[in-house]
Amino acid sequence: MSWFTSFGLSLPTFLLVLGRTSGILISAPYLQSRSLPTRLRAAVALLLALVLTPVLGMEGGNWSEGNLWVIAVGSEVITGLIMGYLLNLTFAGILLAGQLIEVPMGFGVVNVVDPQSGGEMPIVGQFQQIFVLWLFLLFQGDHLIIRALIQSYELIPPAGLAITSMGVKAVVQSFSGMFLLGLEIALPVMGVLFLADMILGIISRLIPQINVFMTGLPIKISIGLMLLVLVLPSLMRLMANLTSLQGDLWQDLWRVMSHMKG
Repeated sequence: MSWFTSFGLSLPTFLLVLGRTSGILISAPYLQSRSLPTRLRAAVALLLALVLTPVLGMEGGNWSEGNLWVIAVGSEVITGLIMGYLLNLTFAGILLAGQLIEVPMGFGVVNVVDPQSGGEMPIVGQFQQIFVLWLFLLFQGDHLIIRALIQSYELIPPAGLAITSMGVKAVVQSFSGMFLLGLEIALPVMGVLFLADMILGIISRLIPQINVFMTGLPIKISIGLMLLVLVLPSLMRLMANLTSLQGDLWQDLWRVMSHMKG
C-alpha cells in the first residue's frame, strides 16, 4: 500500500483499472489471440493499469467495504469483456463472409487450423481475417483500443456498469449487425458464382455429354479467386471507414456503452 502511495497511486483505483484493462485484453481483436503468451498479456494489462491510474485521477473509495470491492472489480472485468466482444464482432463478420463465399466456390469441405482460436476455420475466411487484421494494425487499431479504453471512463465510471434492457438490446443489434456485414461483403462474390452455376446448368442441359461437376468446379474456383482479389480494395476501404475515429466500429461501441451506464 505504501509503495502505491509513494508513487501517487491508489491501490483500489489501480485494481478497478486493472479489471477493465484485463477484460478488454482478453476479448479485444488481435490481443485475445492464443499466439500471444498469457504472461505477456498479463504484463501489458499491469503496465496499462499503472500508466492509466494516475492519468485518470479517479477516486478509489473506501477499502473497508471489502465485499463491495470484489463486486466492483468484477463489474470492471465484465465491462472490458463487453468492449472487446463488441470490437471483435467486426472480425467475426469478416469470417462469416469467408464462410458464405467458400461454399459456392467449392471450398466448403476444406478447413484449416486457426492458430488464434485453436479450432477449424474455413480457408477463405482465414485469408480475409488475416488481411483485415493486418489492415487493423496498419490503421493503428491497437492504439485506438487503448484510446477507447481511456474514453470509456467518461461514459461508464468505475463500478458504474448497469445491465439494462436498452443495453442488452444494443448488444443484440450489434450481434445482428455482424451477419449484415458478412452478407454485404460476400454478396457480390456469391452473386457472380450463382450466375456461374446458372450458366453451367444451362450448358449441362444443352450438352449432356459434358461432366459439369468435374468441369465446373475448377472454373468456379478460378472465378472465386479472381473475385477475391478484385474485392480486396473495397475491403480495404470498408475497414478504413469502420476503424476511423468516426467509423461505425467505434460509434457502435459508444452507443452500446452509453446504454449500460449505471
